[in-house]
Amino acid sequence: VPVRPPVEHLCDGDDGQADAREREHKESRLVSSANIAALAAASAACVGELLTTVLFFPLELVKCRIQAATECAEDGNFAYAGLGDGLLSVLREAGVSGLFAGLPSVALRSLASEFATVGFGELLLGRYVLRFGSSGSAGARALVLRTLGGCASISMTLPLETLATRITTSRRPLSIAGAVRQLWSEGGLAAFWKGLLVSFVLCLNPALMLTTVENLRALVLRWRTGVLGAVGDDGNGGTDAEPQQLSWLEAPLVGVVAKLFTMSLIYPLVRGKVLLQARNTNGAGLLQVLGKSRRKDGIRSWYRGLGAQMSKSLLSATIKYTVKERVERPIQQLIHTRAQRRAPQDGRDHDGNKAAVAR
Repeated sequence: VPVRPPVEHLCDGDDGQADAREREHKESRLVSSANIAALAAASAACVGELLTTVLFFPLELVKCRIQAATECAEDGNFAYAGLGDGLLSVLREAGVSGLFAGLPSVALRSLASEFATVGFGELLLGRYVLRFGSSGSAGARALVLRTLGGCASISMTLPLETLATRITTSRRPLSIAGAVRQLWSEGGLAAFWKGLLVSFVLCLNPALMLTTVENLRALVLRWRTGVLGAVGDDGNGGTDAEPQQLSWLEAPLVGVVAKLFTMSLIYPLVRGKVLLQARNTNGAGLLQVLGKSRRKDGIRSWYRGLGAQMSKSLLSATIKYTVKERVERPIQQLIHTRAQRRAPQDGRDHDGNKAAVAR
């Protein structure tokens, strides 16, 4: 006659299985929350990106054409003297509809790039926090992970950017299919990834932006401490905490100055990438294209279109991040609500498993 194991042993084993299932269920909820947060952030960013793309597309159109222009007449450039001259020229030549030439391709590229960049970055950051926690230099880790997300995004969306650049800088009306055929004839599949390496370098722009903001912030705080004189001199921890936060006026000013500084430094890379994507360079790389531009027009040619770039970037960034801040939480709540509709059934299944184990 087989000997039955003690009841206590069965209960201990069943409790261990129940605890394991409980841990798995908890980990699954945490991963689901991280995924929902990443999806909500990416969706909110796309809302702001779509709004600013449509509102400021005329500026984007003229800016891109100025960046792609050279002094060679045979290149068929748009010889705009500046942003205002470009807008007026387009209105005279093509009317209001000309200001939105190429909008579908640019909107598709913007949405895909924004969703992938924010989504990948937030997903990597969320998984990292779940696995290793958020202690330590969280800011640096977040910056690195979001930069990696940007690199992953640009690897997939660069063909859309190349197509959009080719369409918006073409003298003659060019469809998406026509741009695809043109790029394929120039270099096959590799032509759609023109400027990939420089795009990877440009993904480091947030690091430079963050460093500049921190340095400017420290300068402003030191200046304010010197003006106020007695702030922090009494050794009171409460008074020391006061000057460690920028005011509502100082914070945006620091952001604008930092944006101007960082964009001025990296703009030659932006200009070179547009030159690579806008025309057939016969296999020339970024350095060759920038070198040719410098020999013809001097160093200042590297900064052609900087004013248009800054006008568009500062305006769109202000609106885009304001919209993102306002709609991200409602989108996250909506996704949570839809996910919770399936939660009762999952909960019943989970309770049924626990009851079965107890029995």
